[in-house]
Amino acid sequence: MRHGTAGIPARSSFMTSTQQTLRISALGVAVIAVIVGVTFFRPNETRKEAEPALQSAIMSSVDRAPSAYWRDFYRARAYQPIWLSAKRPTKDATAVMALLRQAGDQGLPADRYALDPPPPAKATDRSLVAFEMSLTRAALIYAHDMRFGMLKPGALFDDVSLPKRADDSAEKFQDAASQGNVADYLKSLEPAGPYGALKSALARYRALSAHPWPQVAAKDDAALAARLAAEGYAPSGATPPAVRAALKDFQAANGMDPDGKLDEKTLSMLNIPAAERARQIAANMERWRWLPRALGPRYVMVNVAGASLALVEDGTAPITSRVVVGAPDKPTPILATEAVAVTLNPVWHLPKSIIKNEIEPKLDKDSDYLESKDMERTDDGDIIQRPGPQNALGTVKFEMPNGFDVYMHDTPSKKAFWSDDRTLSHGCVRVERINDLAAHVLGLSEDELKEKIASGETTRQPIKPAVPVYIQYWTAVPGDGTRFGFRPDVYQRDARMIAALDRRSHLASAQ
Repeated sequence: MRHGTAGIPARSSFMTSTQQTLRISALGVAVIAVIVGVTFFRPNETRKEAEPALQSAIMSSVDRAPSAYWRDFYRARAYQPIWLSAKRPTKDATAVMALLRQAGDQGLPADRYALDPPPPAKATDRSLVAFEMSLTRAALIYAHDMRFGMLKPGALFDDVSLPKRADDSAEKFQDAASQGNVADYLKSLEPAGPYGALKSALARYRALSAHPWPQVAAKDDAALAARLAAEGYAPSGATPPAVRAALKDFQAANGMDPDGKLDEKTLSMLNIPAAERARQIAANMERWRWLPRALGPRYVMVNVAGASLALVEDGTAPITSRVVVGAPDKPTPILATEAVAVTLNPVWHLPKSIIKNEIEPKLDKDSDYLESKDMERTDDGDIIQRPGPQNALGTVKFEMPNGFDVYMHDTPSKKAFWSDDRTLSHGCVRVERINDLAAHVLGLSEDELKEKIASGETTRQPIKPAVPVYIQYWTAVPGDGTRFGFRPDVYQRDARMIAALDRRSHLASAQ
């Protein structure tokens, strides 16, 4: 179990006075880092040679830039512009400008990608170069943000472990530029899977926020009907039985027991404004950008916020399950790892934090506590729990190497799986359908797995090939049709990310 919680260079003098005031931002530096070491770019072979005077102006601008990036980038192009032909913006430039103006559709601040204005007819070379440089800068930052996220996970949370991805942004950007299709390249950077549904939902909830839905009180049937109608769960003027049915649908979509009762949790979910839901969706979109674009043909996705699990194979989910995850003070981390083996009848090696905080106080009161729980102290002072009906790991444990010592496992106590609130563990993931999951990934029948467990012997069954496991935090969950579900922000990850996104937006608008 888990123990503990667990550039862009400054513009040259050819820039406008507004752009000259820009300073290198942290992400600007990151974009430089993305492309450090790239010293060769193929010249644009599809464009006619630029006018010598414009090439000279570009050369003068980039050669005075403090970063070698600009010099190498344009030198390899013989200082030909990317975005201009006959001193006018190309079709690709126009498409990229439109895409950057629509960055808000991705939950990103459009002001972050602000440009110098397109050059007018008979523009000076100075204006042309300013436009050229600003569009290159903005397009590269947008490409980085879409591919890797605008926020750095490790700067926000100390319990994140995601795979490092090779950054070939500069090479792919130059390839696209040489073909005149940078816009298509930027569009291709959207994550697959639920991301498209999140993008549509972001637009929808922003539109809903223009007409705020009513706040609902415990016995306010009219407000409840209007509230459910606003989000599409009930038609306008619905009858009381229809409203009650719609409330059950709302509860089911939002991960609650669909009992049709206006309890405190249901009221709390109903009364979150649409504008806040939109910001929550944007935070989830950013977390999707943190992940690799290809998750694998077969993988396990654990949604900690929803306390649920899905085994995904070729786009379908043959196994889904409820899970129990870490308590708010012992959060399950954001993690990408692999399940490499299944241990049957495991021995539990208690984490030192649990020994210190839970076991030792009990031993002070009851010297026979270890024996009563089928535990023993080892020669090195650690404590283990032997396999058996009391073992906290149950009979199945998935081995998933990671720095947080978090894994998926069985449990002898099944009652918690039927609660709406399943944030109860020390950080590991207890899986209700653990036997089905284990048998499936091991290629065993149900009877074969039961026979191995019934032997009582502790055995390690390798998973070949290993299965990627993504333990993530999705609080915005696509449903059927236009229905969209949300989950409580139990660890306040959304709140922290929304604040960080807002800060970035304010910084961009101030520049």
